Amino acid sequence: MDIRQLKYFVTIAEEGKITAAAKQLHIAQPPLSRQLKQLEEELGIVLFDRNKKKNLTLTYEGEVFYKRAKDILHKLRDSILEVQELREEVAGTLAVGSTIYCAALLLSKVSQIREQYPGLLFNIWEGEPSRLHKLLENRQIDAAITTTPFYSKNVESKSLPDIPCKLVLPGNQSYSLSGEADMKDISKLPLILLRPSDGKGIYDKVVEAFQKSGAEPKVVCECHDSTTLLSLVTSGFGATILPLSMLPEHFARHVQTLEIKDNPFILTPSVVWRANSFLPKPVKEFLALF
Repeated sequence: MDIRQLKYFVTIAEEGKITAAAKQLHIAQPPLSRQLKQLEEELGIVLFDRNKKKNLTLTYEGEVFYKRAKDILHKLRDSILEVQELREEVAGTLAVGSTIYCAALLLSKVSQIREQYPGLLFNIWEGEPSRLHKLLENRQIDAAITTTPFYSKNVESKSLPDIPCKLVLPGNQSYSLSGEADMKDISKLPLILLRPSDGKGIYDKVVEAFQKSGAEPKVVCECHDSTTLLSLVTSGFGATILPLSMLPEHFARHVQTLEIKDNPFILTPSVVWRANSFLPKPVKEFLALF
């Protein structure tokens, strides 16, 4: 048994079919099938249940071996990175993610790192907390900034300063408001709310706050894309409630923001990373900024 066979086995387990795994590994199907057969013979166990459609499902023994094989491959990758990083310079790729609410915060940190290490490559993801958690566990990213905590023994986190949300109005439409707005003021406005498909966000906070206040929000649009939402606001379609950390500079110039009285819309972001895992130098530098 060697590392190559472990990699083959893990890929087959994740793809669920020999044909798909062979394509992913850029090898022919027959030799891959032979490698799997040799591995099962060496272990003396059946790793997969086969059905007539040629789909492969891990047996109980296969599930256990899959977890151990992934651990070995991850430890090997970490060891290679650690040895390669014995050089002093910070190099390689920084793979990080962010929720839409923390995108501007992520951008500011990434920009700082790029100034310090111009040779560094970046792999940046945006997604909802559940997706970022999966990317982190699958090692597709090394760290993330999120407004929803990850509860996992495999993750470490650090809370960041609270981010208050503000009422965001079109630059050419004040709705006769100035200074600060209360819940009654906001209930009279045509609201565009960002609604995530998974997990909690500003939408839930707005609904809960209005329920407590006894006022009824006038929601004219539920939006599932942050760029579209910002474009709708700047075009005068309506107002919204967002953290300033989500407003890119070029959008901020086309809107006006007001404080919210007794603000119930406060986000607490966190930076998260894998626990008990080797952290490449670019990731350490990224985390150090917090």
